[in-house]
Amino acid sequence: MRKLLFLLGATVLFSACTAGAPPIEGCEPLGDIKPVCNMQTPEDIAALADGRHLLLAHFGGMTGGTGSLSLFDTHTEKLTPLFPPESGTLEKLDADTVWGEAGCVTPPDAGFSPHGTHLHRLADGRWRYLVVNHGGREAVEIFELKLAGENSTLVWRGCVLAAEETFMNDVVGLTNGDLIFSRMFRTGSSTELLLSLLGISSGDLWRWNRDSGLRVLPGTEAAQPNGLEISVDNRFVFANMYMEKEVWKIDADTGEKLAVGKAAYADNSAWGSDGRLWIATHSGGLVEIAACLESQAKPCSAAFEIIAMDPETMATEVVFAHRGPPMGVATVAVPQGDRVYMGSFVGDRMISVPNFAAGD
Repeated sequence: MRKLLFLLGATVLFSACTAGAPPIEGCEPLGDIKPVCNMQTPEDIAALADGRHLLLAHFGGMTGGTGSLSLFDTHTEKLTPLFPPESGTLEKLDADTVWGEAGCVTPPDAGFSPHGTHLHRLADGRWRYLVVNHGGREAVEIFELKLAGENSTLVWRGCVLAAEETFMNDVVGLTNGDLIFSRMFRTGSSTELLLSLLGISSGDLWRWNRDSGLRVLPGTEAAQPNGLEISVDNRFVFANMYMEKEVWKIDADTGEKLAVGKAAYADNSAWGSDGRLWIATHSGGLVEIAACLESQAKPCSAAFEIIAMDPETMATEVVFAHRGPPMGVATVAVPQGDRVYMGSFVGDRMISVPNFAAGD
């Protein structure tokens, strides 16, 4: 059903408009832009607290492909698979070790398909890694990160199942164990995706608590809610409303929309080293995005911008812009060390550039 919905929307709106963003050949650097190639699509990236390593979520695409999670060493460029485990098997959890819903004790199957992620620290000091999974079930898979440099590991700790008729995009976690995810669009009708591409509200934000369960955050209905980020004090969620061309600052408890910033086709966000939100936006527009979808495995040349948004004023500034080789259409920009790492939703690579905030 998901594949049918996605292809229907893309075909109806863009079948005559898929020129102008050809795939990229080769893997050569361009000035300060350095690519790392020969990996499955790294759609989302999280920086470890050791200042050296990254967690990569390798995206299988919007139409049913599988993916994985890995550890990337920014010094050696070594890529270490973390999940699914090489053994291919995981034991069910005991009730005492479950971090998610009490009934979710069976790990994801071989169809594991990660999308948006969030790495954060719980109140007790442990690191929790949340991963949206489309494979086999629509769920947020919950992992504990055992931080140990190049020997860091992920331990699966349970899941939170999405409500019916849900295609999720991204997730953020709170220090108390709650989480909030974005429903990009409803899957109950073959027209939902098409309507969302026309700018009609298709999804919303949901919050989960271990005791009270899952609830929708009222007032968060929008056309294609996409990437999320959360304030350090856990009071506010910043939601990229892709087809609204806006970023909403939302009260994490009530769902109240407190402020709006302009950001056309905003994908994922991450906190920058300058204290602002760094947001990957698709400045080439939907025509170029449609062209990128012709091949999941090939890197696309579509234009993108990284904008920095002040979380108080919601004012924005373009801090990086690019089109073409060695990688286009970035989905996320994450600082680690003296560089910023960017992934994409198509292709076989990520890129890095000198830190935008280095001169501040």
